Amino acid sequence: MVGEGRSRFPLYGAIATGGVIAGVAVAGFGAGILALLLTTLRQGDGCAAAPAGTASSIVLGSPGTGQLVGATEYGGPGDPGSGTVGASGANLLAHPDSYAELGGYTFQTATAMGGLPYMTPLRVTWRNRSAIAYKRDFGLGGGPIGGLPRVIDLWWQFAVALGIPYANGLWSGPVRIERPPAAGAGNLLGQSSEPSDTLLVPSASPADPAPCAPAGLAGVPLTSGARARLLPDGLAAAPQAAPEAVKQIIAAGNQIAGKPYLYGGGHGLPLSQVAPAYDCSSSVEHLLYGARLLPVAYDAASGELESFGAPGLGRWVTIYANPDHVFMYVAGLRWDTHNAAGPGDGSTGIGWHPLVRSSAGFVARHPSGL
Repeated sequence: MVGEGRSRFPLYGAIATGGVIAGVAVAGFGAGILALLLTTLRQGDGCAAAPAGTASSIVLGSPGTGQLVGATEYGGPGDPGSGTVGASGANLLAHPDSYAELGGYTFQTATAMGGLPYMTPLRVTWRNRSAIAYKRDFGLGGGPIGGLPRVIDLWWQFAVALGIPYANGLWSGPVRIERPPAAGAGNLLGQSSEPSDTLLVPSASPADPAPCAPAGLAGVPLTSGARARLLPDGLAAAPQAAPEAVKQIIAAGNQIAGKPYLYGGGHGLPLSQVAPAYDCSSSVEHLLYGARLLPVAYDAASGELESFGAPGLGRWVTIYANPDHVFMYVAGLRWDTHNAAGPGDGSTGIGWHPLVRSSAGFVARHPSGL
């Protein structure tokens, strides 16, 4: 954590000051944002740092790709000059899952990330935690942070939710930013895709990995194969080359694998909350929420998943639903509530199963793009 995080300006109740990067004083009103123009983002190298001296804005790629960038924290009791109202007019205290795009004095000139519209969601990852935030503000910015372009301000409540120690508006450091997958059925149902609980699955390891671990979600085991792999402990390893959303689904599955089956279990709770027990639909919905493919308040029976997403088989994820049951395949590994394929099908309870079961009588659906 180096440098000074304040990068706002008085027009929107904020402060613009100088900073210190690696012990060298820099001006908060620097000549411009140093950034990397990403014309092609590929799986596996989306965490590459921008080379110093590249003067343009970052352009984010498709879901599952991202970029390691410099971020700062603003607002809160130690930074009262930043105020509590974003440039969008939103009360940021009422919307803690907020960020500001940096780069200029106005909405039109603050284009450090390509000039994102208000309410654009971004997945932000710091160390072993990942969350969705929405653009409700903008700011001037400043010089690079540890050689990375300074492009985003994290509202202090959001930064704290990610585990970043509150530093009175003075924190700066690297985070990974990326476009999240589409909200899927949330839009079809007319429900808001904006989560009320922004945190995703944290690492199960007490050690914090690098800010941009290869899996995006640290704690998700990886395999070099093209399919997910069932591990001896009943958890699943995600393919290294899988989209980030697939890894997030697997992470959410690992979070509840082995939970007891209970008809109606898990229903009536936010999908962000781990329930004592699950049934088929609540467990599948928990996994889909792990990739933000469902809104946090979604709570439906298995039959309603017959209309989820797009029809037919998916490349990475396929859901099989009917009014009585729902199960799905994620990167070739089946998520189910019992060993329906017989002997050798893994655990008898909720979790990952290695064998293919009959899909007769089920409707096949898949998340768009997956």
